[in-house]
Amino acid sequence: MDTIIRKKVILCLIDCDSKSANEIAAEIGESLTTIEEQLTELASENICKKINQDEISQYIVKKDIETFAPLVKEFLSEKGRDKEQIEQFITSEYYFTRIDFELVDYVLKRFYLDWDQTNEGKEGIRRILLASPSALSFALHGETEPFRESWAHQNRLNPSEKDLERIIGITSSGFMTPLLEMLIDDVGGSLYSSLHDKLQIRMIKRSIQVSLATPYEKYVEAIGGEITTFARLVADSMEDPRPGQLVSLVNPIDYSDDGLAHLHLGEFQGALDSFDKALDKVQDPTQRAIVLNNKGLAFLRTSQYQKAIECFEEGIVLDSEGEISELRENKQIAQEYLARATDADNLTDPTQVRFVQEQPIPFEETLFYEFKEIRGGNPVDSITNTADEYAVAFLNSEGGRIFWGIRDSDRVTVGVLLDERQRDDVRRKVSEKLWGIRPPISDEDWQLELHQIYDLHGETIKDLWVVELVISPQQQKEVFYTNSGELFVKTPGGKQKLLGPQVTEFILSRFQSDTETD
Repeated sequence: MDTIIRKKVILCLIDCDSKSANEIAAEIGESLTTIEEQLTELASENICKKINQDEISQYIVKKDIETFAPLVKEFLSEKGRDKEQIEQFITSEYYFTRIDFELVDYVLKRFYLDWDQTNEGKEGIRRILLASPSALSFALHGETEPFRESWAHQNRLNPSEKDLERIIGITSSGFMTPLLEMLIDDVGGSLYSSLHDKLQIRMIKRSIQVSLATPYEKYVEAIGGEITTFARLVADSMEDPRPGQLVSLVNPIDYSDDGLAHLHLGEFQGALDSFDKALDKVQDPTQRAIVLNNKGLAFLRTSQYQKAIECFEEGIVLDSEGEISELRENKQIAQEYLARATDADNLTDPTQVRFVQEQPIPFEETLFYEFKEIRGGNPVDSITNTADEYAVAFLNSEGGRIFWGIRDSDRVTVGVLLDERQRDDVRRKVSEKLWGIRPPISDEDWQLELHQIYDLHGETIKDLWVVELVISPQQQKEVFYTNSGELFVKTPGGKQKLLGPQVTEFILSRFQSDTETD
């Protein structure tokens, strides 16, 4: 049976009173014969049933748990497949109305947890199942044998009331822990974004860290240190408890809180997106200044110092009374970092910039900075074949740095793929190249540094590096050549090889400049 056509037939039926095979065929553009075959198969599986009106067969999808459970498995078992059908299913009224107290009772019974459950507890479970398709799939199809064994053990022991409470707590924790982990994972991802848009769910992962605080339930540590249960977090944010709504977006500044949560988690792009959403909606100057400060912090954390400074400066203009001192303090920090990263007089140590994949670094190409993207299939040779040329060019000027793994057109970090053996080869071959420079330079005149690259979540990316070669300025002015006798000088756009009369002119100008300085 064609699974795509099958799912389309089901989706045609789930939100209507009834439809005929002819109507379904016309709606999805398949032959009547194909649709009738699909309907016959679905009827034999008790997914849909036939009703007759005016002697024309009409079909409906059955609205019971025994039908809903296999449909959940069919539509949601493969997350990356048939995304369009998944979206239609999880945003249908059929999906929402099936997740009710009857289904919660069914789930609790499956997991042998149908004792002493309050309506408040059931409502909390219902909301989790509604917001997390993964949790719903687990609740309807997850392994229940450990829970059955616990239940049987409990009945055999006939424990005291205190022991029974402890066993209930442990069993409940074993059920609720995976549900909440799946909820957080679903809300933090993009697959079910259409569902969360319809539910009007704001960032639940605002709560930052999830840890098992008691045997009974997960607790959430919020930004300011406030501890609250997830159920309370959701309940407190309800403005209108109509079916399907979990969180109502009332205050635009909440987006800024979400951004701080992302920032705390190291999810920098998520933080920037949230701050931008807040800036689109917040009108109050003081609130805008606060959001700009937070956005500047995100740029500061990713070493985008110039962008951070721009955010802080815009916030300072709005904070005309000077009430938000953090704006000025953070601007000063960003300026200091920027100066440290671009200080041409401090070309002795590798830069301390944090390199983030697909993010620009905070300084531009100059006479002191050169960026090179590696595109060939042999990155070791691409680096070592030009290392001495750039070193000579910098030695014949005022020193400088070259970064392999930075795209020169937009300063974006793309990185160089180097495994452990290749990194050793780069260090060895670059050293051999630089030892051949004439007149000789000492090991103190240069440094080679391999910088790890981070993703937007603050995690390092395996085997992706920025390679930095630092050439210190020379106290005594010499004319330096590569081992093959070539002379290079640094230009704002790269390096230039000098030939014939150019060599003579350069030597004369260099020593003339040296004499004038003395």
